[in-house]
Amino acid sequence: MTALTLLAWVAGVYWLIAMALLFASVAATIAQPWIAARRAIRRDRPPVSIILPVKLLEAEFDRTQESALTQNYGNFDVTVSTTDLSAPAVQRMRAILARHPDVPSRILLSTAKFAVSPKVDNLYAPFMQAAHDVILMKDANVLLEPDALEQHMRHLTDDVGLVCAIPYCAGLDNFAAHVEAAIINGPHARMLFLASALGQGHGVGKIMLFRRSDFLRAGGFDAISHTVGEDNALAKAMRRIGKRPVFSHRSVQQELGARDFADVYQRQLRWSVIRRNDELVSFLAEPICQALPAVMASALAAPLVGLDPAVAASATLFLWFVVETLLYMAKGWQLSWVAPAVFVVREAAMLAVWLNAWVTDRVVWAKNSVNARAGARPAPVPHEEG
Repeated sequence: MTALTLLAWVAGVYWLIAMALLFASVAATIAQPWIAARRAIRRDRPPVSIILPVKLLEAEFDRTQESALTQNYGNFDVTVSTTDLSAPAVQRMRAILARHPDVPSRILLSTAKFAVSPKVDNLYAPFMQAAHDVILMKDANVLLEPDALEQHMRHLTDDVGLVCAIPYCAGLDNFAAHVEAAIINGPHARMLFLASALGQGHGVGKIMLFRRSDFLRAGGFDAISHTVGEDNALAKAMRRIGKRPVFSHRSVQQELGARDFADVYQRQLRWSVIRRNDELVSFLAEPICQALPAVMASALAAPLVGLDPAVAASATLFLWFVVETLLYMAKGWQLSWVAPAVFVVREAAMLAVWLNAWVTDRVVWAKNSVNARAGARPAPVPHEEG
């Protein structure tokens, strides 16, 4: 067997695995809400402290943040945490809180400066001062349905330490937003839905529901302050104390609005670097979830079945696009008339991000450059209410 023939056989096997994974993950994405709902057995509604860390004015800010104050849930309070009380996002939050005087709420100034991630610094004050043991943390661009808290709570059973929800993107106002949505709603979401359907959970920080008592027993901030991937670190910490991370049967809507291509690239690079540092096996396997490597593999393997490489590559690209488009339609996710161009740009961007992630530790978080391998400093400093 010549080296070229061996390469063709390897490419053929790779193509078969990639296509099998594509169809399996699509099926899991459709089935996961039903599968996960059957595991959601908790029915009581303990009091909850909802934490809203704010920094920038995100898309649909008022709508997404107000959704946390309109939960159909008996006993909950809301804490807004910030590192800058004069920030426009904080001023907007004051107005939002004022519209809901019946919900106990406050704004905390977090002055902690000990973690690699600025987000973790911002979470120190509200986590430690929360009125209740059960905490729900929500990012600013996540929209909660009125019964979201109740539905996510169904998963926080005695053996579960962390409940997260798989995000999907909506409110796409320009081409760059459609590209980012195609990344998040495409390979990223499919792999998370597949993991959940198979009974696995991971840390995804768009929402995180957990008990503070479990968090402290798992190491507290010492367990998450060393990384910009605090969600993944929290999931690992919970596993160490015998508590499982799980995905809710409810996805959460992430409002994107208009995006900038540079920001999209930097955000995806940050997540890829986090996976390289914290989940190396997952990082190494990322290309098999992408269409472009499968297209190249099909071209290499085509002679084995008597096909022209260009025909095999075109057929693979077309099939992958059609399958994902049908999935979008089945899930009711936002599509664009320029979806083919979005698909091609997404594939090129994802491969570029993955290759770039091998050679950098510098990532961008909320406009700031952060070293993903920088060590956390000792104990948090005091914080105060503002």
